[in-house]
Amino acid sequence: MAIDSTAPIMNNPLYTGSTTEASAAQKNSALLKDDFLKLLVTQLKNQDPLDPMDNSEFVSQLATFSSLEQISNMSKSMETFIANQNYQNATMAASVIGKEITSVTGETGVVKSISIEADGVFLEVNESKIPFAAIQSIKNPA
Repeated sequence: MAIDSTAPIMNNPLYTGSTTEASAAQKNSALLKDDFLKLLVTQLKNQDPLDPMDNSEFVSQLATFSSLEQISNMSKSMETFIANQNYQNATMAASVIGKEITSVTGETGVVKSISIEADGVFLEVNESKIPFAAIQSIKNPA
């Protein structure tokens, strides 16, 4: 049974990419691994029995496959980490709704709402959007 490692990302309401992008990336990664294995097996099947593949070349190809697998796994882990980070930022941003904030640019006002966009979490203050990361101070309104 195949396990879809992109499911946690795509099911996250904060995931900003499309499911077709994630599926295409997953298929491309699987295609690379499958193609590499098919090529290696075909190479082993068709080698000359009197002059077999050099052991060091075979080990080198297996190391290349292992590296490809690890890079693919690391990419999936980073996608999951980024989706979780956006979720945590949105949760923290929601806690400042109704509070007075000051941004690093000096803008001050009461947070009316938050929005989650492709480039991060934003707070609506005085009819403008302030990045959540730009909060300098938070206090209860007077």
